[in-house]
This record gives sequence, structure tokens and C-alpha cells, in this order.
Amino acid sequence: MPDLPEPDVHGDALLAASVLFGRALHAEGLAAGPSGAIDFARALTLVEIGDREVVRAAGAAIFVRHVDEIATYGRVFDRFWRVAGAQLEGPAPARRRQTGQSGAAADAAPDVDLLPGQRMRRVGYSAAERLRHRDFATLTPDELRDAERMIDALSPRLATRRARRSQLAAHGRALAPRAMLRANLANGGEPIEWVWRRPRRNPRPLVVLADISGSMDRHARLLLRFTHALSRTPARVEAFVFGTQLTRISRQLRERDPDRALALVAQHARFGSGGTRIGDAFRAFNRHWARRVLPTSGVVIVLSDGWDHGKPDLVAEETRRLARGCHRLIWLNPLAAAAAYQPLAAGMAAALPSIDHLLPAASVADLQGLGRLLAGLARNARRAA
Repeated sequence: MPDLPEPDVHGDALLAASVLFGRALHAEGLAAGPSGAIDFARALTLVEIGDREVVRAAGAAIFVRHVDEIATYGRVFDRFWRVAGAQLEGPAPARRRQTGQSGAAADAAPDVDLLPGQRMRRVGYSAAERLRHRDFATLTPDELRDAERMIDALSPRLATRRARRSQLAAHGRALAPRAMLRANLANGGEPIEWVWRRPRRNPRPLVVLADISGSMDRHARLLLRFTHALSRTPARVEAFVFGTQLTRISRQLRERDPDRALALVAQHARFGSGGTRIGDAFRAFNRHWARRVLPTSGVVIVLSDGWDHGKPDLVAEETRRLARGCHRLIWLNPLAAAAAYQPLAAGMAAALPSIDHLLPAASVADLQGLGRLLAGLARNARRAA
């Protein structure tokens, strides 16, 4: 994508609109304070403001704390923000653009009204695009917070597979006799209303195994934010962290707020301390957890740079066992983002023959690439022999 010219941004208008939106949410009972408004204003400089659903997701990641607040948030969002073509307009007091041209021409206008007399173009698009490709290890604290908000706003779409059970439907290829009989009891059993069955499609279960040793601390925290975004999908998601021992954190990641979820994980597991024993962690998962949380249709995502203080032979053996028990084994390595990367670390080299996909995991763009891979996994394709 070519770099766009630096946009004309009215920061005061952006913040003012965010504060007004926060007040509207607060009036409906949501906990939307000044800090949330600031975070939302910053998030709008990082996402494509012309995409209504992206803006909606960014606000939800900041303001929604409980599942029962989702409907209220959506109602306030739709009332507060208006759409003109593909552009997002500001709150109700904002003036509409005046034009003597056709509606199509008006919709093509590049500016967005936030408040009366104040306009902005595609806010911070070039800066956001640069941040999207920045290595997590190079980010300042403010940039890291912006990257976290970008990850929170992601809405992964996962590929589905045909489930064993079917579901009732108004149309299909196979009739559902019992359901059809019940539906027509009032008609004396005459088949006036037809009921069909069709295959149910579910996303593949996901298991995440994240290395939280010292060299992986920052990257692991950001991958777990992405895992939190995955947990908001219909997929069944299980998450574990490991350094010298394996710890399950699935329950902590079910907390609606990503910041709160990561804080709970930090209380439950020790980030950034000790070495890494990949083989021991995989053996613990294979022996004690695999049968409980990983069906053969599931996808396993491992995050590790491959540096291991254990025995390479154990890593190779347990990785083979892990791969045999799942549909796909995806390994994310932050070092793989470098063009000259070679999997020379003993643990990485030992695991490599059993891995289906080795991907970089050093930026927001890399995590978006993982999302695209998960969305495009072949539904019934088998692992190559």
C-alpha cells in the first residue's frame, strides 16, 4: 500500500468528540470516564476512521466492561455517530456537508465532520500504518499502548468446519421429520410447514501456548491480547503460558476487559523470569491437558523464539506428539520477522520438522497476518505427508 500524505488532523475536535461520546455512554450507565475518552481519541488516530465497524470495535474495546453492556454500547454508538456514504460523521450537533452535487459525489468527500465547523481527514492513517509494522521491541511506552489498542480492536474471523450435529433450518436438503411433525400438530399433522436440517458449521478449537520467559516478555503479553480478541469469537479458546513450567490461563482471559484480563494473568503466572524448557512444557501439555482441551480438529498456536534450556531431543519428540494430535501446528517466532532469519536455536531447529506454519510475530501486522491464516485454513485439508 503506498504511503499516504500526512493527514490534516484537528486534535482538539477529535478529543472533544470522544469526550462527548464518553458522556453519552456514561449517561446510559457505562463506566466511561475521561481516561477512556483519551484512549478512544488516541485509538481513532490508529484505525481507519472511515470504517464504521472498526471504529465501533475500537470503542467497544475501551468502554465495554461486561457482556450485558454490549447492547447499550451499540445503541449509543448508532445514535451518536452518523454515516455519510463510507465516512463516519460526528455527533448529532454536527452540521452536514452542503453540496450542490449529487449524493454520490458528496459521499466521496474525504473529510469527516466531528463538531460544528471542525473537520478532519483520514486521521493519522500514515502514522498508524507505520506503527502497524513497527517491531514491538522498538516501541516507546506510548506507542506500546497504542499498539495494544490496535490489537484490542481486531475482530478475527475464523474458518469453520462441518460439525457432526446438524441444525434446524427453513431451507435445506434433508427433512427433519420429528421437528416437522411437532411444527404441524396444530394442522392435524398435515405437512403445511416444512422443517429441514442442515450441517452445523463451527470454528476450529484453538489452543495457545505462549513462552513468557525473559526474551519473550513483551511479545507474549501482546500475543495474549490477540488471544483475548480470539476469545471473543465463537471458537473455543484455551491458553497456556510456560517458562520453566506450564500454567493454564484460559479462565483469566475470559475477563471482558483486556487490561484486566492481562493483569489477572500476571497475577497467575511469572512473566519475564527464569529460562525456557519447551520440551518439558510440551510434555506437560501432552500428558495432562491435550485430551481435555485439544481435539484432533483443533489448531495449536505456539509463541516462542526457540531458545531452550532443555534437551533438543525432548523438544523434537514432544512437538511431533503435539502436531499429531491437532489439525495444524502454527509457530510464531518474533525473530522470524528478520529477512536473514535462520532457525538456528536448538529448540527451534528441533521443533521445525513438525511445524505446519512458521510465522513472524513482531508487529501488529504480523498478528493480522495470523488472523488471515486462521480465517483461510482449508476446512478439511489434511497435513501433507
